Amino acid sequence: MEKKKVTIIGAGISGLTAGIYLLDNDYDVTIIEKHNVVGGCCTGWKRDGIFIDGCAHFIIGTSPRSELYPLWYHIGALNEDSKIYISDYYTKYYIDDEIVTLYTDLEKLRAELLRVGPEDKGRINNLIRTIKRYMLIRIPVTRPTDMMNIFRLSAFGIPMVPLVFRLMHYKHESALEYANKFKSPILKELFYRIIDNNVNIHSIFYMFQAFAQKDGGIIEGGSLKLSLNVGARFKEKGGKLLTSSGVKKVLIKDNTAYGVELENGEQVLSDYVISSCDAHHTLYDLLENKYKYDFFEKKFNDNKVNPLNMGMYVTYKYTGKEFEMPKMVNIKTPGLKLFNLNINDVSIRNYSFDPTISPKDGDTLTVLVRVFDDCYDDFKKLSKEDYNKTKMQFAIDIKNHIVKGLNLKDSDLEIIDVATPITYERYTNAYKGSYMSFITTKKTKGMMTTGYIKGLKNFIMTGQWLMPPGGLPIALYTGKHAAIRICKFDKKKFINKEEKVKQK
Repeated sequence: MEKKKVTIIGAGISGLTAGIYLLDNDYDVTIIEKHNVVGGCCTGWKRDGIFIDGCAHFIIGTSPRSELYPLWYHIGALNEDSKIYISDYYTKYYIDDEIVTLYTDLEKLRAELLRVGPEDKGRINNLIRTIKRYMLIRIPVTRPTDMMNIFRLSAFGIPMVPLVFRLMHYKHESALEYANKFKSPILKELFYRIIDNNVNIHSIFYMFQAFAQKDGGIIEGGSLKLSLNVGARFKEKGGKLLTSSGVKKVLIKDNTAYGVELENGEQVLSDYVISSCDAHHTLYDLLENKYKYDFFEKKFNDNKVNPLNMGMYVTYKYTGKEFEMPKMVNIKTPGLKLFNLNINDVSIRNYSFDPTISPKDGDTLTVLVRVFDDCYDDFKKLSKEDYNKTKMQFAIDIKNHIVKGLNLKDSDLEIIDVATPITYERYTNAYKGSYMSFITTKKTKGMMTTGYIKGLKNFIMTGQWLMPPGGLPIALYTGKHAAIRICKFDKKKFINKEEKVKQK
């Protein structure tokens, strides 16, 4: 019998993952990507001969003990010989006259926090206990929860029961509210700066449970290498990949998707269509706003409760010899502004740990600065000349703060590149240049959606937008879920060909 055809829009991690699992299940799969390289937001680029990793500061699922590891392994992102860099600390924070190190080892972390805030001993011990509880969190990697029967749901949920109290306790608490409970001014300042104050405190606990289990590593070669590995696996399995091919719209007849029309007018016909790209672009452009999706309608129309993850990505070359730049360091930046946004601190990542991407005559430093809708709107209003001037001035302002904050020489730092939300919008069609999906706040409702669109057959959405705050893990397993859902459309048993991998 002729294989059924699936068209996937977007060759990011989610689209490639969906394609690989569909090829495992004997489908004919074509992925269409507007850019000339796979990866979507999981990418990197070169400027002046220097590689810039434009995505992951860490990747959940790099430990062989992780639930996500078999998925990363299966899609070719990594293998048993992959070099994974695991840091013994998350970031070093310069706070007044102290340097506070957020160790990934929980006992070292406890000791460090007690060193600078002994008056908060009870709260520090509670933090460590909470992080250990969050290690019980499980991810529905085998199949979507809405496709689990009562027995599977019970087996999935029961191990997390000891975590329920803390999940409920912190459900409506922001990072700012959590920080304000500390007595120590140093610890208050620390928790003000770990994560955006509006974000739900759950994010910190989840992040640190991963680090504590050595499950937040970086793959040698960076984000682009990871994506290229997955793209190669997709093609090895027989998948078809069309790059530099933008999709204009999804072809629909009688409320049934049957392919896509490219921007050049060409049509690609198929039995099913998967959109693995930006949710806003999917609903309002590719589907021409003909189908309503309440989950996204509510989030896109309330950016106070559901703000977007946007950022400015500034890269420098560091050639100083007198100061050994840490892998991650956070410094205060009093007076730093972008339009009307006050930026009180910045985190600097040093990529010297990876010799495959580091320049031989220095270090690559990147600064990711969180920005918001207003900054995007302000950038959009600028002429090309003013846009470039504003970018460069912002890079100069940050450079001045780094030089002063770390006692460097001005000649130690060279500005290499500045990427804005406009950059991410241009290359990936990301809504307002958001590099992840919605930020999870204490008022966030509706944590996960299926990707089904009411009234539209043979079509499914996948990717990081299906669950805040997005990111690579969600892109990974929702890609697998999309393949499972296509098999369900066909009333076909999903065959999981993941190999058992050795635990190190």
